[in-house]
Amino acid sequence: MDKLQYIINEINTVKNYNKHIKNAKRLKIVFYRGNLLKLDKIPKETILKHSFASEVLSLGEMLEKKDIISKIIMTKKIKLETHAYAPELNKLIIIGKSTNVISAPNVVHIEKDVSVTDNLINPSAINLATFLSKASIPYLKNILILN
Repeated sequence: MDKLQYIINEINTVKNYNKHIKNAKRLKIVFYRGNLLKLDKIPKETILKHSFASEVLSLGEMLEKKDIISKIIMTKKIKLETHAYAPELNKLIIIGKSTNVISAPNVVHIEKDVSVTDNLINPSAINLATFLSKASIPYLKNILILN
């Protein structure tokens, strides 16, 4: 059995728990098919030791997080309370039937990317999407269903 077929078989052992895992499997297969020349240079022993299933699951989790984060940003009324001299005290305020306050250290923007100027002022500056990407999926889903 050749290397690519082995990798595809390993990827396909992951069950399609949700649309994100299914999409991750498709993306990984496309990636490995597109890198056949590089794949030929990798020893078989290295390929046998690698966990392609965990690679797919990690990508699936990242895709699910991105989906939930975009839904949060697009559907929730969010305000950012920033502190010029203490950015570690920044807070997100999610407004709805009840107001929820979440500690958001170093978050400087809700939708737009962090600029060079922002990084000069605060080297740890991040935007909301980057901040939320560090959270767990259940936590993100909880934010999504709030209000």
